[in-house]
Amino acid sequence: MKYLSFLAAFLLAAAPFASAAEPAAKNLPEGATMETDTRYPNVISYQLKNGLKLLILEKKFVPTVSFTTMFKVGNVDCVQGKTGLAHMFEHMAFKGSKTMNALNYSKEKKALAKEESLVLELQEEEHKLNPNAEKVKKLREQLAEASKEADSLINKDEYWKIYNNLGENGMNAMTSLDYTGYVVQLPADRLEHWMIIESDRFKNFVLREFYKERSVIMEERRMGESNVGRILNEALNAAAFVSHPYHNPIIGWMDDIANLTRTDAEKFYAKYYVPSNATIAVVGDVNPAEVIRLANKYFGSWKGGPVKDEVRIIEPQQNAEKKINVFFPAQPALRIGYHNPGTYHPDMPALIMASEVLSNGKTGRFYKNLVEGKQMALYAASFPTLASRYPSLFIVAAAPKAPFTNEQLDEAIMEEIENLKKTPPEQWELDKILNNYEADMVKQMESNAGIGMTLAHSQQIIGDWKYVWDMSEKLRKVTPEQISEAAKKYLTRPNRTAVFLTAPEAK
Repeated sequence: MKYLSFLAAFLLAAAPFASAAEPAAKNLPEGATMETDTRYPNVISYQLKNGLKLLILEKKFVPTVSFTTMFKVGNVDCVQGKTGLAHMFEHMAFKGSKTMNALNYSKEKKALAKEESLVLELQEEEHKLNPNAEKVKKLREQLAEASKEADSLINKDEYWKIYNNLGENGMNAMTSLDYTGYVVQLPADRLEHWMIIESDRFKNFVLREFYKERSVIMEERRMGESNVGRILNEALNAAAFVSHPYHNPIIGWMDDIANLTRTDAEKFYAKYYVPSNATIAVVGDVNPAEVIRLANKYFGSWKGGPVKDEVRIIEPQQNAEKKINVFFPAQPALRIGYHNPGTYHPDMPALIMASEVLSNGKTGRFYKNLVEGKQMALYAASFPTLASRYPSLFIVAAAPKAPFTNEQLDEAIMEEIENLKKTPPEQWELDKILNNYEADMVKQMESNAGIGMTLAHSQQIIGDWKYVWDMSEKLRKVTPEQISEAAKKYLTRPNRTAVFLTAPEAK
């Protein structure tokens, strides 16, 4: 996620928030609350008995409604050896249910069970020190037949076709280190259609075409191995995090993906895809009372207990600078990561503003001094956080402009950071950063999808939908001196991991 838009979200509180939720508040059912504090939008909150959280914001500007379903499960929740399972499940969530994409589910269920039994038997044999080649061949033949039978019972792409007929816009899903989200926008009169489809989707999930999709993701992984950005990011995270699962790539390691099974995914689904682990944000031309009524009607029977946060690994303090050289046939580039204290830490607002001073567009110091001034860099930018749930990394991304090298650009970047430590920024620099984003905020307010994503992420992942508005107040209180102190405390050499990508020498 580009951090420029993330900070824009922090500044939503800076402008008036037009909402037509007030009249509907009179008809809200027991347990629903509407925010009346003028610092925040009139979001209506409601929690079903099964723990599913609803956030509703009525906006009558256009007759559309945006839906965001956010689950607190990302690659950080995948156990070692099963990395990529969260991303795999995101793909599988479009494969339908017991009724959708199904021609005859009772027969399909038996076919899928037969397929999985053969997969597990084949996997066990192939992992032996001396696998029986003849047995492996026979199992593969039987598996091909079982998969063919299961595939014959699928109503292909029914889920997508239904949404297309309903007039969907922007239907998508995303997996991060911290979360998995599902989004779509529909005409306002399709509210109940969405409730029917999505409640069925997550209550009656069917993991069909699992091994075909696994092959698709393996190919995606192979294609990513030629993507310079992914290579740099994976190398940086793997080196910077010694023990915390943030060191694993979102898509997963290739060998892990190759060995994921439908059984693994079923256990993952049963554990994390439960109502108490989800927030649904509904933003647009809706009647909040009707949203709550329909949610109770269709999602109320969704079963599942509470989810415990089991990632208790604390990354040990880094006390030595790390430098990694990656040799790849591409133009040189670099990534630098400094461990940050985490989203909830009181130093984070100052560190966010430090990042903006360094790389807030063309007025940022990196651009002014390294791209435009010394003409050493093709680009240079910083991002104060990699992820939200646990302490992660403050990242600097840059690429040298010929004839300069990675090492020379790295030295110049370090010089800019040292200057920030020694000389606090001027107040006008901070005012300009905040003023720029007020304009961006107004644009973002026009997007139901953007607001829905902000609400759902803040509630389900950080714990409070008001987070971005509260953070905006903290950002405005940050002083120039606090920014320099944050840079001194965290942007240090012992706390630094640097990855240099260089083309290999010709033989």
